[in-house]
Amino acid sequence: MLRRNLLLSFAAVTALAACQREPGTAEAPPPADAGASRAITDPSTVVRGFYDPYLVPNGQIPPLAEAAPWSAQMAADLDAMFARSQAQGEPILDFDPIIDAQDYQLSEVRAATEGLVEGSHATVRASFTNAGQHEEVLYDLVWQDDRWKVDNVRTSEWDLRTIIRG
Repeated sequence: MLRRNLLLSFAAVTALAACQREPGTAEAPPPADAGASRAITDPSTVVRGFYDPYLVPNGQIPPLAEAAPWSAQMAADLDAMFARSQAQGEPILDFDPIIDAQDYQLSEVRAATEGLVEGSHATVRASFTNAGQHEEVLYDLVWQDDRWKVDNVRTSEWDLRTIIRG
């Protein structure tokens, strides 16, 4: 009887643990075909990677167009903004939206998924310290081409899509 109760208790705990998921994690939508490679499916992992170049001393920071996997619409909007900026001979965007600043000395970088509709869209909050100041940047992501892509970047002070569409 004692053995049976122990086995039942163990099975119940195992089943409960299997049902719980760590916060900030997500499962991938099913691949389009059985041979499709699995992309990084946790949107916070994608966003966290944007900050890696800023953490390397004398790191090579990529141009904004290459800093993130942009959605098709956001890539087109960025290209149009760069063309307008070049035609005007002055920058339309005069700061780095990834770090919400021009200069950087980053530490304590974190990214957490705040909203997720699997296979559709997600919101990720990046938080970090830049030169002693706490900063937060929100990313709106969409699922395109079997991976998460950035569709907007924003803070309480600005919205990248609004800035680049001018």
